[in-house]
Amino acid sequence: MTDIPQIVEDLYFGTVVIPDQKDWPDYLRGDPAVIRGLYSFYYGLRMGARISDALREEVFNPAEE
Repeated sequence: MTDIPQIVEDLYFGTVVIPDQKDWPDYLRGDPAVIRGLYSFYYGLRMGARISDALREEVFNPAEE
């Protein structure tokens, strides 16, 4: 297995924010590992969507299709 590049670790810890426990869904309150995974996935999707949006030449509006 290869090492994770430092830039990946820096981006992860710089962009992934775990909310306060008071903001966690009730059904996940006892499982902080799952919370961290879900929020990491969520923020990754958001970042990917923003990058995709930034690379488009025209604004994508699914309602127009």
